Amino acid sequence: MTLRSFWEDVQRPTRESVSNERLQMPTVRLDVCELKVFQRSLNYSLLEHLLLERELEFLMPNGTEFWHRDVLDRHQVPQVEVGPMKCLRLFSMQEVPQESILPYHRWFLQLQGPIPKELQRLNYSYVNGLFIRPSLANASHPVSQRQESFLKIYVPFLAKNRTTIVRSLVALEKWSDSLGGRYGAPHEDTFYFDDSRIIPEALDANPMVVQQMPLLGHRLKVVLPVPTSMVRVHHHINDIMADIVTVLGRLASGIFIFSLLTVMFPAIREEKYHFFCHWPFLGLGNPSELDALLQPA
Repeated sequence: MTLRSFWEDVQRPTRESVSNERLQMPTVRLDVCELKVFQRSLNYSLLEHLLLERELEFLMPNGTEFWHRDVLDRHQVPQVEVGPMKCLRLFSMQEVPQESILPYHRWFLQLQGPIPKELQRLNYSYVNGLFIRPSLANASHPVSQRQESFLKIYVPFLAKNRTTIVRSLVALEKWSDSLGGRYGAPHEDTFYFDDSRIIPEALDANPMVVQQMPLLGHRLKVVLPVPTSMVRVHHHINDIMADIVTVLGRLASGIFIFSLLTVMFPAIREEKYHFFCHWPFLGLGNPSELDALLQPA
């Protein structure tokens, strides 16, 4: 039982530490998603009617300002599936330097008509059915699926252009053991966005009235500010040395206890074991008590 417990202990991290460190973060991504069940039921995909742009802005300590914006080709944007969602994965312009000041990642979403009536809100002022998820991890990574949240958005169509700000905490999940390796790590180390929240602009109270539905709606601007390079690090440690010391202590305790019991309760008489057969040429068994009587005189 002691050895089995030891084997189970070394297969998983035994303790966790949480700290804040300044680290270089990977390229930021924004997943724009829709429910696959809605797509099948309506035989219509909002993702196939999106016009996409992206923008990146940050300032360097020496005063150099970086700003760039470009148009994304929807057909060249990678697609991923995350559980019930089908997503377009929109990468930022580049990896932002660690020493940069106030980087702002922006994406612009615009829908082309026609829009099914099941997806319209407030007389086609807004379109329902899209979700966004800021991400730093691979879409299939278990930490990403557990920690990075999907946020519901309303894309303006007849309503005026709208801005949505996303607040997130940058975190890192990593594993190591006390011998300098990664034994017992269930996944690869990964950055991710934790505790994502959306700060939407108020809905337009005076929707536009039109005689004919336009083929192109207004824009939704998604803003993701990353104000600092400080990262919350969750370090899972598999302390193999402590597990080894523990199992050796348990075995030593067991041996000591059984030895003590032997001293305290000695055997009263020696048991003599008899075998059914006696093979003297093999040194096995014991001679019968009648052998001496059956020997010829």
